[in-house]
Amino acid sequence: MSNPDKGTAPGLEIRVRRFILYDKCIGCYTCEEVCKFLNSEYAFIKLYEIESGLSKPISCFHCVKAPCVTVCPTNALIFDKSGAVIDRTTRCIGCTSCIIACPFGIPELTPIGYVIKCDLCSKLRSEDLEPGCIATCPTNAIIWGNPDEIVKRSRERTLYRLVGAFKLSEKQFHYSD
Repeated sequence: MSNPDKGTAPGLEIRVRRFILYDKCIGCYTCEEVCKFLNSEYAFIKLYEIESGLSKPISCFHCVKAPCVTVCPTNALIFDKSGAVIDRTTRCIGCTSCIIACPFGIPELTPIGYVIKCDLCSKLRSEDLEPGCIATCPTNAIIWGNPDEIVKRSRERTLYRLVGAFKLSEKQFHYSD
C-alpha cells in the first residue's frame, strides 16, 4: 500500500525555495556553466532556445508535492531537511518512473542506469552557501529564499510595472477624470 504523503515535503513552513524570474533572465548561460563546473562537467540547469536568439533555463523545481518522489519505488528520491528533492543513486534501480512522473521532464537516466537531477548544490548548502546558479546569476534572475517573501517581492515587482505602465499610458493619452 502506498503512502499518500510520501511525495509531500515535511515542514513546509520552514522551506527555502528557488525561483527563476524569466523576465529578468538574459540567457547568458552563467548558471549552466557554473553548474557544469560544480558537477563534473554535467549541468543540472540547462538553457533551451525557445525562440530565435532567446534562451531560458529550466531545472528541477523541487516541488512541494513532488510526483517523482511519490512514484519512486525504492525511495531513491527524497526530500532533504530544507525540502529540496535529492537523489540517492545507490538506491535507484533505473525504472524511470520519476522521469515519466515529472511534469517538467527533469530527472535524467545515466548511461549506467541510474537517475540524476539537481540537488540544489547540497554540498554548498551544507556549508550555508547558496546554490551555484543563484550565487552567480548576473541579473539576479534566479532567487532563493522563503516562499512567502519571494511571492511578496514578486507581487511588488508586478505592481511597480503595472503602475509604471499606467503612468506611461496616462501621459500618452492624457486621461482625465
